[in-house]
Amino acid sequence: MATALIIGASGTVGSQLVNELDKDHEGLEVRLATRRADVAEQWRAQGREAVLLDLDRPEQFADALEGVDRVFLLTGYTADMLHQSKTFVDAAAQAGVAHIVHLGVFSAGRHDIPHYSWHELIETYIEASGIAWTHLHPNVITDTVLATVAETGSFNVPWQENARGWVCAADIAAVAAAVLREGPDEHGGKNYWLSTELATGPQVAKTLSEVLGTEITCSVSGPDDLAAYASSVSSAAERLYMESAVATMRQTVLGTMGFEAVVRDDVQTVLGRPGTTMEQWARENLGSTA
Repeated sequence: MATALIIGASGTVGSQLVNELDKDHEGLEVRLATRRADVAEQWRAQGREAVLLDLDRPEQFADALEGVDRVFLLTGYTADMLHQSKTFVDAAAQAGVAHIVHLGVFSAGRHDIPHYSWHELIETYIEASGIAWTHLHPNVITDTVLATVAETGSFNVPWQENARGWVCAADIAAVAAAVLREGPDEHGGKNYWLSTELATGPQVAKTLSEVLGTEITCSVSGPDDLAAYASSVSSAAERLYMESAVATMRQTVLGTMGFEAVVRDDVQTVLGRPGTTMEQWARENLGSTA
């Protein structure tokens, strides 16, 4: 039986991935990774296999990877992702890992966005490692942008009124779970692009309002607002990532990020069903009072 190590298991996508694997992990032992000892203990108390793994502490890699065949790799959103991923992939190759499923970005491969390039360099390094690979490329993650909408009745988009592709975390997780279960024979050497629905922020707000039967508002801001926030971030690695996000927003507003303003639904390719629409997501996650 194959063993899969899930990095980022407590995050937005990772926690959904754990839920998916709870439903069906036939032929797969699941090992959850966290930087926090209290979270690891909580998981073990639930009968789960859990290990401590901080991507900034390579001395932890060998123990976490012992006996692991497949890895779901998700790094932090900082410039440290380059060093973290390089050292981890080296350790994975040393440990005999057979398949890495990497969560990246929705990139065209020809752009001047720093953090997109970082993801692409990581993917290239994984491909050169000799380990079978599958790359997942989500567009705007619905659950991240709308994380507080149930409590506040509002959300913000920093790309003005430009349309972008959206995909929900549950669909990303369902694709990742299928790839991990089915393994490299089925999915090795493949890129999956996850962009289910094209919409502007105000269009999303309109859909949510119709589902909920109450007004949901979208605050439309721009790159300068995000730049002001980025300048306040104290961590250099996090600030570099945020400055790259600002560059992305500037390019979006200028109209040079058209490759993200598309529907490209490999949820259908992997799972045999279309990705979740914004209306479906709202009904499933926010409920309806209409």
